Amino acid sequence: MADKREAVQWVAVHILRHEPSLRRWLRRTGVQASDIDDIVQQTYCKLSELDSVAHIIDARAYFFATARSFLLQRLRRDRVVHIQAASDQIDNQAVDQAPSPERMVGARSELNKVFEVIAALPKRYREVIELRRIEGLSQKETAKRLGLTEKSVENSLARGLKAILQSFENADRDYPCPGEELAEKVRNVGQR
Repeated sequence: MADKREAVQWVAVHILRHEPSLRRWLRRTGVQASDIDDIVQQTYCKLSELDSVAHIIDARAYFFATARSFLLQRLRRDRVVHIQAASDQIDNQAVDQAPSPERMVGARSELNKVFEVIAALPKRYREVIELRRIEGLSQKETAKRLGLTEKSVENSLARGLKAILQSFENADRDYPCPGEELAEKVRNVGQR
């Protein structure tokens, strides 16, 4: 019991006078006023739990180091909460970004159309597109494999891609999308 009284008296004599400078330091580091009170209170509680103060050489430094420790714990805890909140937000976005079954079917249908158009291309264009765009070979590797110059590979790729784009443009003109048909019907109804 005598040791506790000594610790309380030691705090009163050696620590209390440093509290205003500790509060100023915490404010300068950007700690909010309500958090400053909590950190100072936790620091006093920690000091009151000490069995002995004989090992403390510099009371001010010990007081500040203890407060700094609580500040760092608080920052780590706050950072974890923010990371968790960000993680939840990322998880929610990942769920929202999943394609609907309709979009997946539409995308698969478009991909099949692309493969049909590629299959209908002249042999050289088809081979160059398959090697460059599907297998991911470099222009040099493609030229070597097909026995062509790099310039021929470049031209064949450009012409093949242009043919694919033209094929899709022609298909779009021949088959308007359902939304366009509906819009045309609505315009016609409005004119009656």
